[in-house]
Amino acid sequence: MGIDAVIAAGDGRAARKIFKRNKALLDVAGKPIIRHICEALLSSNEIDRIVVVGPKESFEEVIGDLDVHIVGQKRNLAENGWEGFLQTIPEYRQTGILTDHIIEKYRNKYVLFLSGDIPLLTRQEMEEFISKCDMERYDYIAGITLEKTLNLFGPTKGRPGIKMATFHAKDGKFRQNNLHLCKPFVLYDHIDLILKIYEFRYQKELKNIIMATIEIVKLGPWHIGYTLGLYILLQLSTGLTALGLGLLARISSFPVTRKRLEKAASAMLGARCTTVETTIGGAALDVDNEKDFLTLSIMYKDWIQQIHQTDYHYSSR
Repeated sequence: MGIDAVIAAGDGRAARKIFKRNKALLDVAGKPIIRHICEALLSSNEIDRIVVVGPKESFEEVIGDLDVHIVGQKRNLAENGWEGFLQTIPEYRQTGILTDHIIEKYRNKYVLFLSGDIPLLTRQEMEEFISKCDMERYDYIAGITLEKTLNLFGPTKGRPGIKMATFHAKDGKFRQNNLHLCKPFVLYDHIDLILKIYEFRYQKELKNIIMATIEIVKLGPWHIGYTLGLYILLQLSTGLTALGLGLLARISSFPVTRKRLEKAASAMLGARCTTVETTIGGAALDVDNEKDFLTLSIMYKDWIQQIHQTDYHYSSR
């Protein structure tokens, strides 16, 4: 039996539009981004039910012929993800009512969450991620990709590319790759915090850095001393790198490790959190602005071909 997948592709609060359109509806290589994602999921034996949350009428026009369940978008990402998850539960689909019995029965149910703007997602990368996840030990697992893998998509002499922001840690530079396996009923008590984290995710903006700092301080003394310390060091390292001060950046990131970041996330969310690495990288390339979208459109065929030519080979069970 496969894993249910939820694609959160709404365009409500905190979602950025490109050319004034929902990013999932933008055309790449002759088809909307949301169709690229759905087709990748449908090609995998690891995936069971697929729920797509977003502008329902528009999505029905472009993916209505596929074996997916389309749900109208709510007010924000948290509500979209939550409703998408509930739609994977048979009892809820029948009644539309969330009961204590459903919560108890499905408390440990986990689903794959994806964003709606990752046209370079492939079956191989998704299955690599799932194969490395241990949902017996953890409640939330985030996929990451190392910078050396992401260099495939970076600009080179004579070729356009996209330079993606990364976290700088002692054990490497990495980027969250838009793949998440989690147990929503375990995380539900912290859904407000999850929503705020999403709203402040664009960390190149000073406003978001300030707001994220305030939210960490609100969590209490332990987080001020531990989580806030890690966060400040992450920001400092990123800033020093941007200034070309590589040595100082490495020194400032020395106390920051993946294990410590996972510990901080676990404490913030009241759940067992970890990260796993994928070695292909396409899922990390999301569409954030017009320039990156145009670059991706130009390079899509070359990049998808290179992704399929990587030395990672995964055999479906």
